[in-house]
Amino acid sequence: MSDTTALSPRDYAIQLNGLIERRRYPQARTTLSEALLQYPEDSQLLFASAHIDYLTGDKEAARQTLHAVLAREPLHYGARSLLINVLEDSEELEQAELLIIELLREYPEEAFQYARYAMLMYRTLHIDKAKELAREALRLDPEDELALTACLIGDIIDGRRGAEAASLANLMRGHPDSQTTARMLVSHLVSRGHYRAAKRIAIELLHLYPHSTEILELVVKLEALSHWSMLPLWPLNRWGWGASAAFYFITLLAMNLIRKDAPTIAGIATWTILGYCAYSWLYPPLLTRWLKRRAGL
Repeated sequence: MSDTTALSPRDYAIQLNGLIERRRYPQARTTLSEALLQYPEDSQLLFASAHIDYLTGDKEAARQTLHAVLAREPLHYGARSLLINVLEDSEELEQAELLIIELLREYPEEAFQYARYAMLMYRTLHIDKAKELAREALRLDPEDELALTACLIGDIIDGRRGAEAASLANLMRGHPDSQTTARMLVSHLVSRGHYRAAKRIAIELLHLYPHSTEILELVVKLEALSHWSMLPLWPLNRWGWGASAAFYFITLLAMNLIRKDAPTIAGIATWTILGYCAYSWLYPPLLTRWLKRRAGL
């Protein structure tokens, strides 16, 4: 009998974990095939199979294997934790959240689960809840990378100087999912009119991808929106056509009320409103064009 065939399922699992950590997936698959020939029902080996499938891009195979593991061991921590990743990748965010909550009830001191819950809340645009979860994750484990990422994103949104750009860039490189989160946060912050916070996040993305024309254009757009000279247009940018319609309706109503009693004031107001309209139509594209030229676009 060879040394390989004498290995226990636990020995195989340790060996597979080492290969996975070193990203030696072909060798891991070979070892896994040998292991499953002897122990086809072992949950740890099946979990390793799902893990390899997930890391090599076969998410559906990973899902099916994870369900098989959980059918045998419903409380298998690794299988449930990896299934959260699969659910998030498939945009099944509600199911992913329920599974994270389930794990947190069983493991209330698990910093990583709080951190990934925070990232999920950023992704679903529950910003305040995300920041609270991130702080709890960092309290439980100040060295956890995902907790640092979640806290730093919150710091950038709040404009805190303690959020170091280089640290955030390194953490985003280590957690590709946070790049998607960052882009979604930019869109959310723009929709809420928080242009400066959105620009700070976009600038960090540009540091990660300095040759990306798309991200540079996003930074320029946000620079224009957050420019001091655009402040009078903030309500229109924030609420769009609804704000424009309300502004013009209120303006016409007010003009009709004061035209007879105060024609001089009405005349000044008319020219002021016309000037504001011209400014709102002409100035933003001119500013954006100038900023693009300055950025080399």
